Amino acid sequence: MVAQKEPEKAQKPAPAADATGEVMKAVNGWAEAWSRKDAEAYLGFYAKDFDPSGKQSRADWEKTRRARIAAPKSISVEIASPKVTMQDSDTARVTFRQTYSSDVFKGTSNKTLILVRADGRWLIREERGG
Repeated sequence: MVAQKEPEKAQKPAPAADATGEVMKAVNGWAEAWSRKDAEAYLGFYAKDFDPSGKQSRADWEKTRRARIAAPKSISVEIASPKVTMQDSDTARVTFRQTYSSDVFKGTSNKTLILVRADGRWLIREERGG
């Protein structure tokens, strides 16, 4: 009699530790795109249902962000002390200290991003400063 191989088990969803790493990879990619002044890549980190705060439409917000990214000669965005809290398997909250430097402005602030998993990527749904 030939021994039968046990059927392969279906892959389980990534555990929270893996999801946390994926979330931070997205957040770091967002900061790197911003630092490179790559507006297309930067805006690509935002979910389709991202709603900018205030009374601004998404189209107006994108236009403003493009202008703010293009204006300085250089930009540096650094993230310090990030804390990822998984709200469920497809939603994460990331709080961190953001240091922004350019030739026209320098500032440090606390920031919170709410990211959602969509189409296999982690994208920013909400952004809060202060």
